[in-house]
Amino acid sequence: INDLVLTEQQQNAFNRVSSAMTGEKASCFLLHGVTGSGKTSVFKKLIEKCVSDGRQVLYLLPEISLTPQILGQFRNLFGNIVTVIHSGLSLGQRLDAFERVKSGDAKIVIGTRSAVFAPAENIGLIIMDEEGERSYKSESSPRYNTIDVAKYRVRYHNAVLLLASATPSIESYYMALNGRYSLNT
Repeated sequence: INDLVLTEQQQNAFNRVSSAMTGEKASCFLLHGVTGSGKTSVFKKLIEKCVSDGRQVLYLLPEISLTPQILGQFRNLFGNIVTVIHSGLSLGQRLDAFERVKSGDAKIVIGTRSAVFAPAENIGLIIMDEEGERSYKSESSPRYNTIDVAKYRVRYHNAVLLLASATPSIESYYMALNGRYSLNT
C-alpha cells in the first residue's frame, strides 16, 4: 500500500480525514466523487493509518454481492487482520468473525449493514460506501438505519464516520453543505 500514490484531490481528502482520526473528537465526513474517482484508494490509505494507530475499522457496503471483490483486495493488502460479516454467512462463520473482532485479531471488518454491530472495542474509522443506498435501512425487525448506529458508535469511540458516494443521500448532502459534516469532493 506504500506504493499507492494519491492524486492531489485524493491526498487532500486523506489529509482532512486522517487529521480528524486522533481519537479526541467524533467527526463525520462526506466524500463525494463520481464513480471511478478513486474513493477506494483514499479508503485504503485511511484504513492503513487507522490500523497502524492501533484502532479498528468498519467498512460497510450496501450489498453482499460487493463483498467478495472488496474482501479479496483488502486481504491481499492487509492479510488475515481482515474479516467479513454479512447475513450470507453461516452461524458458525459469523460467530468466528465476531470472536476475531472482539479479541482484536480482526482489525478490519468488511460487511453489509449488520456489520455496524460488530463487537469492535477500539473503532477509529467507519466507512459507509455508497451511503445513499436504501439497503442501509433495515425494513425488517429490528428496524434501524445503519447511519444512525454508525453515528452513535463514532461518538462513543471518538472516531470518524466517512460517508462516501457518487450519489449521496439528500440528508447527507444537506448536512455537508450546512457544515454539520465536512464535505470532500
